[in-house]
Amino acid sequence: MALEQRKVWEIVHQAVSKHVDVPEFQREFVWEPEQVKLLAESLYRHYPIGSFLLWDSSEYREAKTAQGTQASLWIVDGQQRTTALCLLLGQKPYWWPNAKDWNRALERYDVMANILPDHDDNRLEFGLPNPIRRLDPRWISVRRILSVEKVEELTKLAQEIVNKISDDPEKKMELFSKVHARLHRLWQIREREIPIIKIQHEVEDVAEIFARLNQAGTRVKEADVILALAAVHNPGWVREEYLPFTHDLQDQGWDLDAGIFIRTMAGIGRGRARLLEVPKDFWKPENLKNVWKATTKVMSEVLLKRLAEFGITSAELLPSANSLVPLFVLHHRWGDSPSYDFKKALRWFLLANRDGRYSGSAITSLNEDVRSIVEAKGFDQALESLYKRLRIASEIAEDEFLNRYDRAGNRFLRLMLYLLLFHKGARDWVDGTLIGYDTSGEIKTGFEPQWHHIYPRSLLKKANISDDDINALANITVLNERTNVNKLGNKKPSRYIHQFGISREVLRSHLIPAPFVEDRSEEVWSVERYPDFLIERAKLLAKEANALLQELDGS
Repeated sequence: MALEQRKVWEIVHQAVSKHVDVPEFQREFVWEPEQVKLLAESLYRHYPIGSFLLWDSSEYREAKTAQGTQASLWIVDGQQRTTALCLLLGQKPYWWPNAKDWNRALERYDVMANILPDHDDNRLEFGLPNPIRRLDPRWISVRRILSVEKVEELTKLAQEIVNKISDDPEKKMELFSKVHARLHRLWQIREREIPIIKIQHEVEDVAEIFARLNQAGTRVKEADVILALAAVHNPGWVREEYLPFTHDLQDQGWDLDAGIFIRTMAGIGRGRARLLEVPKDFWKPENLKNVWKATTKVMSEVLLKRLAEFGITSAELLPSANSLVPLFVLHHRWGDSPSYDFKKALRWFLLANRDGRYSGSAITSLNEDVRSIVEAKGFDQALESLYKRLRIASEIAEDEFLNRYDRAGNRFLRLMLYLLLFHKGARDWVDGTLIGYDTSGEIKTGFEPQWHHIYPRSLLKKANISDDDINALANITVLNERTNVNKLGNKKPSRYIHQFGISREVLRSHLIPAPFVEDRSEEVWSVERYPDFLIERAKLLAKEANALLQELDGS
């Protein structure tokens, strides 16, 4: 093990020129702009930012994004910080996917510094861009300063800033020395030295080092560590199979974290969702090839076909993405059984989400349910054991739809509202397309509903209706993502119903109560009738939701 110091600009140069690379078991860049801002501020204030761990190996060749790299130094710990430094200096690292994405990242992570803060104690103020800062000449992009390679070039920049701030010659002279000095101090970030530790271990040892480093902190989840271990046992698998499949699902609306994939693999191959119960040998090539094939098959079928048929085409619709794991295992284990019925599996899936069984710390529940699915003697027995663990009644009460739609605890009811409208063939009130479909009549991949207040919020606020009643689920319907809701907003319902020619049939499909469908006059749709509307629609929504659950059960 060797220890040395490298300047910030040297670290960036090595990342750009392929002298260092990212092994395929590393995650993609996940830092938020605020974290990049804090890194810049820490470097400016000479705060420690930790050491970087590099692996010196000329034999390893499994890069994160592409083969053929000449790098022999691999970043084991420090990838996020290295990429952030590249963003601050405006230079694309070798492993970044493409220039178009990089340019978007440069805009998103454009840290700014106020070189003349009001407190004027010689310490710069750091922030993220907003319209006010963009127009204030005191605020300058840190990248504009750090991208300058020769310190002499700061003189011209200081003059440019001073000219924008003042027209007074004497004031300019006073400001110039102050601005120039502060730009120089900020530029010194390039020269900050960072501790670099080099190791020369075998690949299995490096995977173990990676695992221990990340399990000691909170940066990487357990599943990410397991993914790293699988990657070193199966060179090229992450880059050539895992990432392309996950990106394909993401393009179709299913942006799932590594835990969903890894736990599904463990559930299919070992009947467990708790990764600590899965031996490390399970992730070796002789096992991984077949279990990955089964995993991609079941996930594709369930996500892109079975759930899509019911309008569920996005992870954003689900109260808990964790609930997909037992559904995948259930479909894999019993999908070919004569007794298998996906509608029954979907009913349990919905009620498990209603129960919140897989929200929060869900590993114990996931492990219990996956194990019971695999060990059951048949599909019916598996379902029976899953239902026994739910703590809620299967029937939805009328008053539940009087709860707020924008509360996390009501995401199940919001999902049910969408499913009901999809099931009824409801159409968008403005563009007339079916909810959940595109203009060609195909179910839209990655569909995310636009939750629309039937009685506009502004109208109800003027009538002193409480926020809880304004945002009740019974006052919500679904419109398509592209709909211009401004055309409906702030207008009385009776007015926009007539303006857009919303027929009685369309209103019925949105589960509007009969009295408000038959008589669309201003009197019936008045704010004074709003309490009646809420109660009647809540009753109707509950009735239809329970009917849908019964239909899925085959009763």
